[in-house]
Amino acid sequence: MQSRRNALVLLHITVFIWGWTGILGKLIDQDALPLVYVRTWIAAAGLGVAALVMRRSLDPRTPGLRQYLLTSILIAAHWYTFYHAIKISTASIAAACLATSTVFTALLEPFWFKRRIRAYEIVLGVIVIGALLLIFGLETEHRMGIVVGTLSALLSAWFNVVNGVLVQRDNAIRIGFYEMVGAAVLVGLVLLFTEGLPPPLWSMPADDILWHLLLGLVCTSFAFVAGIAVMRQLSPFTVVLAVNLEPVYTILIALLIWKSGERLDAGSYAGIALILLCLFGNALWHRRRSKVEAIAPDPLAQG
Repeated sequence: MQSRRNALVLLHITVFIWGWTGILGKLIDQDALPLVYVRTWIAAAGLGVAALVMRRSLDPRTPGLRQYLLTSILIAAHWYTFYHAIKISTASIAAACLATSTVFTALLEPFWFKRRIRAYEIVLGVIVIGALLLIFGLETEHRMGIVVGTLSALLSAWFNVVNGVLVQRDNAIRIGFYEMVGAAVLVGLVLLFTEGLPPPLWSMPADDILWHLLLGLVCTSFAFVAGIAVMRQLSPFTVVLAVNLEPVYTILIALLIWKSGERLDAGSYAGIALILLCLFGNALWHRRRSKVEAIAPDPLAQG
């Protein structure tokens, strides 16, 4: 129980940090694809240093290397669609669309973990979609941003579920390192054949250098590994449901920075309250389930 509580605390710290990714993505004066390229290389470097400090192996001779590199495709696609949604709409809309990942996770997790779909997961996911409708109403100005943001949510759910499987077999730093390297190489190849590689980090404006370092080291290297590590104690559905707080943080931070451009109305506050209720309901359900399992008699111990 204590380890699960610690994992939940770390998860919510991580989600708060993730709440800044959309803000930093909007602050950085760069298109989505080059932004993802720079972010992934900085993150890979940060994870490499973390591996040295924590004495974790990065030996590529691991049975899971092929799966890590395949998962990096999902991660690169998720980040590209997320930042593209920000560029064509707003940080709040792109982040809030991630809440739909709850529904996608509820459908994907049973397949990967070979279990039945739980009715309450579907119900909570539908409530989250209802919360999105309350937050943004019948949004017409940024329809394409909502479509791209929802696609990003599907990709987020997919790679979170896959990482939930992978983390049971290897350490989170090695998983994250090769996923970041794979994503960086993939995006680099796309850039080489399209618009060309972006300028090196040190040649960028001072503000962009700072935002990139915060995005790559704090919001990615640290938060990415923490987000994978908590899956040792928490299910991917619980993780993704908590990630629904990310748009809440992003909306509030964006409101403080850009004010009128990121206004909230009464329906938005009602939507945020629904998301919080979903988080509380999920935590309560798991707590009761843990208590039942703790007091349930062991059938093997009975004669």
